[in-house]
Amino acid sequence: MDANHLLELVKRYQDNKAFISNEETAKIALVVPFIRSLGYDPSVPREVRLEYTADFVQGDGKKLPDRMDFAIFDQTGTKPLIVIETKPLGTDLKARAQQLARYLSQLPELHFGIITDGCHYLFFGDLENPNVMDPEPFFTFSLEDTKSDWVKVAKFLSKFSREAFNATTLITDAENSRYRQGMIDKLASALKAPGEHEAFLRWLTEDIYKGKRTTAVMERLADVAREAIEPTLLRVMGDDFLNKLKERIQRLNEGAEPAVAQEGANVVKPDSAKPFEPEGRAAPDEKGRAAVETTETELEFFGVVRDICVKNGHAAEDILYRDTASYFNVSFKRPTKWFARFFGNGKRKSIVTWVPVDEARAIAAGFEVEAAPAGLGTSRVFIESVPQVWALKALVIRSLELSKTVRDEPPPPDAATQEDGKPALKVITG
Repeated sequence: MDANHLLELVKRYQDNKAFISNEETAKIALVVPFIRSLGYDPSVPREVRLEYTADFVQGDGKKLPDRMDFAIFDQTGTKPLIVIETKPLGTDLKARAQQLARYLSQLPELHFGIITDGCHYLFFGDLENPNVMDPEPFFTFSLEDTKSDWVKVAKFLSKFSREAFNATTLITDAENSRYRQGMIDKLASALKAPGEHEAFLRWLTEDIYKGKRTTAVMERLADVAREAIEPTLLRVMGDDFLNKLKERIQRLNEGAEPAVAQEGANVVKPDSAKPFEPEGRAAPDEKGRAAVETTETELEFFGVVRDICVKNGHAAEDILYRDTASYFNVSFKRPTKWFARFFGNGKRKSIVTWVPVDEARAIAAGFEVEAAPAGLGTSRVFIESVPQVWALKALVIRSLELSKTVRDEPPPPDAATQEDGKPALKVITG
């Protein structure tokens, strides 16, 4: 399995979710293609058996037949490797996973079960005790999760494929996946609220604060820790991290349709754009206009701005982008309602907003701020890398609010837009 298989499944889900009204439709439309993507053929009973029945011994000794929607077998067709139970779209899957537990308890050679509604997939195992299903899934993914790294998801799922399945190594990988997720959750919780995790706060400050740790002191240290976390993350996001992030964005956007250039009025004169004109853009097209080429850095900028807006209560679908040959716009609800204008291809990166210069200087303390050239916005802030935008989240939100009072501007002729006049959006995940 590769990421393209999952992206195809994501598109299939998005195109058909409104018509998936019951369990059977979910099976045919989504689960069967998922099984095929793992290299198994649902039409070959040696590999996959539908409505697989096994007899379960009850406490009174009587046998109770029970069925699973799919059972995937080894290459001999005799040993079940994975069982899959499907529920209607929107079902609380974790609450309905007991049927998987019965199978794992009665079939000694079976160690993995999946419960799904076609969109969400929960992988359970017996990692803690053989033939006793763990209370929590060791791996999950969702076709509607826009932040998923589909390359990583595909890499993990490949271990369940027909060619690669190995129960022994899979158990180890599943355990590692569970440990890793536990560490992510624990670190994220501590970083979000260090004051609520006393052991973490004591570890963080043990070589820094030597005095008596009263309640008031701990509260003070918690406040300082919260202030230290954001600049710490920005420091960690060095060149190696950014290069890996760029590679990830490039992989995620492989196969995305190119933007469609559309004619339109340009409110910015070429002369006024010269101070911001980026270097290294694509060659002019046949009409002599500068060609539009959306870069990985611009997409990274869009992702950060969108996430800032979502965390502030705005819907992700309301945050749009439009690229031009001279700058990259992020807009609210309409392509002509921009609130963050990014210049990322020159020697110095900068952001232009509607925030007045004096106010921008107060909000963006520590950054170089100056007035934007006439016609391009109100103020501009220079940055060294896109992750620094997180430190300017207050500026981004303030500009978004101010943009609502600014008159719309028509798109320039070099803007990358869709046929309906909206920006040509690419799928951004994780």
